[in-house]
Amino acid sequence: MTTGFSIRWRVPALGVLMIVTWLAPIKLGIAAETGQQIFQDICAPCHTIGKGKLVGPDLAGVTARREANWLRRQIKEPDKLIEEKDPLALQLLKEAEDVEMPPPEISDEGLAAVIAYLKSTEQLANVEVGLPSQYMPTVIISLLVLIGLTLIGLIVGKKKVDVR
Repeated sequence: MTTGFSIRWRVPALGVLMIVTWLAPIKLGIAAETGQQIFQDICAPCHTIGKGKLVGPDLAGVTARREANWLRRQIKEPDKLIEEKDPLALQLLKEAEDVEMPPPEISDEGLAAVIAYLKSTEQLANVEVGLPSQYMPTVIISLLVLIGLTLIGLIVGKKKVDVR
C-alpha cells in the first residue's frame, strides 16, 4: 500500500519539476530581453558590450569579473560607492576621466533584468560555432567506415540463400 501511495505523489511531483525546469530558461530569457531594452535605453549611451570603451567602460564579461553585490550597487548607486571610497569605483571614475556615472532610475526588477542581460551576452560570447578542427580527421574516418560498412551490407544483402 505504501508503494502505491508514494508513486501517486511522485508522478505529479516529477511532472511539476519537469515543467519548472522547462520554464526556468524562458523566464531568464524574458528577463534578458527586458534587460536588453533597459540597457539600450539607459546604459548604451555610455557603455558598450564588447565594442570598446565609450564614456564608461566596456561591459563585456563584467558579471564574471565583478562580485554580484558590488555590481548591483555600482549600477544602482554609483555615487555612494564613490563617497565610500570604494577602490574599484574610484578606479572606474579615473578611467572615465572623472565623469561620474549618474544613478539611474531603475527598479530592483529592472536591475535584475539588466544583470540577466549582461550574463546572457557572456553566455552567447562563449558559444563556439562549428566543429573544432582537431576532430575533423576522426569525423572523416568515421564517415568512411560508415560508408564502407553500408556498402558491405548492401553487397552481402544481394546474395541468394537457399534455405531448405
